[in-house]
Amino acid sequence: MASSKKPLSNQVSATAPKKTKPLSLLDVVEKGFLSLSVSQKKIKSMTVALSGGIDSVVLLHLLYQLQKRQNFTLKASHVHHGLSKNADKWVKFCEKLCTKLSVPLDVNYVKLPQKKSLGIEGEARQLRNEKLLQSQTDLVVLAHHEDDQAETFLLQLIRGAGVKGLSSMALFDGSRRLWRPLLNTSRIDIESYAKKHKLKWIEDESNQNIDFDRNFIRSKVLPILKNRFNHIIKVISRSSSHLAEAQHLLDDLAKIDLKSGIKSINYKHKLKVKALEKLSLSRAKNILRYWLEINGQMMPSKDLLDELLRQVLTAKKDAALKIHLSKDYEIRRYQDEIYILPNNQKIQKNYEIIWAGESEIILPNGQKLTFKKVKGRGIHLKFLDDKKLKIRNRQGGEFFKPDSKRPTKKIKQLLHESDFPPWERENLPLIFVGDDLAFVPNFGIDMKFQTKAKELGLEVIL
Repeated sequence: MASSKKPLSNQVSATAPKKTKPLSLLDVVEKGFLSLSVSQKKIKSMTVALSGGIDSVVLLHLLYQLQKRQNFTLKASHVHHGLSKNADKWVKFCEKLCTKLSVPLDVNYVKLPQKKSLGIEGEARQLRNEKLLQSQTDLVVLAHHEDDQAETFLLQLIRGAGVKGLSSMALFDGSRRLWRPLLNTSRIDIESYAKKHKLKWIEDESNQNIDFDRNFIRSKVLPILKNRFNHIIKVISRSSSHLAEAQHLLDDLAKIDLKSGIKSINYKHKLKVKALEKLSLSRAKNILRYWLEINGQMMPSKDLLDELLRQVLTAKKDAALKIHLSKDYEIRRYQDEIYILPNNQKIQKNYEIIWAGESEIILPNGQKLTFKKVKGRGIHLKFLDDKKLKIRNRQGGEFFKPDSKRPTKKIKQLLHESDFPPWERENLPLIFVGDDLAFVPNFGIDMKFQTKAKELGLEVIL
């Protein structure tokens, strides 16, 4: 009996997907720019990091072309480290290139410290980033590409990095205003673009020095991997993206766990120990990592992080815990909170500052006071008509009465009865109207100077 089924080719009509023409590098950069313009505020200015090498020259050329399509101002920034005998020649090359394109160029001269705790590469990169981030611009644009991402991944892997380190570089770093539009572009495509447009660039002789780990990976390790695994660069890039997503989830979890641990962003330097005690060790360490990051600290080693958590959780409430985090910062515990503090804080005695109407004042110890006129609170403005507002440090013998139902007390006694840590007591600024103490941050306004409802007052915030 003959089969009634029709041949498969007659049953299914399949249309092969049309092959789309790959985007040009300029189109890739423009697509990224337009995407950022939607997710961020309108981008009006960009600064490109220009070393003079092929990657940054191509990026400058692309942004120069993009500027004709989109409305933004463009400038370049070159950092002179003085590490190479050709460093002055590189400056002249960048100046000549930028003059040709009518792009303003900032040249920043930096000197590496004698003690290079991060190594030559690390210190140079840190100084370069510091100068770039000082740029008054909406975006700092870097020329990192797909191969750079693979090198960074392998470097971090060799160093035993965790999820954050292995996620490597981000396409866009909102906290630092960094954009890497070529991060998913291969080195081969960049070289092809440079040749097509007949661009000239410089060669940094240090790139051939395999004593540097990155150069060793680039010239010795990756070629072997590429020879065995054709798509290794894209595979590593994909793994970095997966890890970046995982890191975002860990950060989101840390934010949830930190809600009960930090009073507000103004007090991000101190963390309640109870927020750590109620969590598993993994989540507690995740909080610590995130807390250190939002306070601008470099990530400690695994051993230091483990020891930090152990001491914080096991120390007695009255223990004088002090752990050196780096050469500049330390962690202390006081009662139920831990603090990130500069090492060896200096206390400047007997300073006096006259308020002249500024919206903020930076005190000698680095603290900031902000001033704002508001209704219903603050120091009553009528007292400032004929008297000066003075800020000075505590010198002893000051009295204060913020509550009519409580007796007048010495500031020393108030501080002793409070939960203020000893180092903050010494640095507490006092606000005077004329010669009378009017306001003590975190304690209130003296009865005499308080503002009533609907009256205009001066709010002072530490």
